[in-house]
Amino acid sequence: MMARTSALPLVAAAVLSGCSGSGGNTGAADEVRKAALGVVAAYNAQDAHAAATYDAPDYVGIYHGSPNTVGPAADEAAMKSQAAAGHVDWQLGDGKVTVSKAGDLGIYEAPYTFSVTNPDKSVTRETGNWIAIFRRQGDGGMKLWRSIASDMPSPKSAAAG
Repeated sequence: MMARTSALPLVAAAVLSGCSGSGGNTGAADEVRKAALGVVAAYNAQDAHAAATYDAPDYVGIYHGSPNTVGPAADEAAMKSQAAAGHVDWQLGDGKVTVSKAGDLGIYEAPYTFSVTNPDKSVTRETGNWIAIFRRQGDGGMKLWRSIASDMPSPKSAAAG
């Protein structure tokens, strides 16, 4: 599901430079958290269309091992393709929200576990970190502008020591 990127720390640092905590924008922080969790809930319900409705018109998804997903239609198509391959389950750990002082950008950061149960009942699983950047739109709502997932390496086995 999720393109390894060495630019990830640079992107996060650039966006966060104008942010601090909720920046006094508790309402915006709540809006960002609710939207991030809504994306995941829709995805887990295998409802790609509902998940893509959270996307901004200029959405870009950056996931390791795949080309960038540009725009809501491409995001929806990618999610449909993943769901067709097997049952997807995306779980988040404790998330952190940071909102710019102006309230126009919000970042949701959380560790994730992403699993796919394949038709043969085998399960593939990865863990990593998800950074979702939401940007305030012309209508006043926050939409998912950038979604960046970076997987973590599998732990080494004791034999590999």
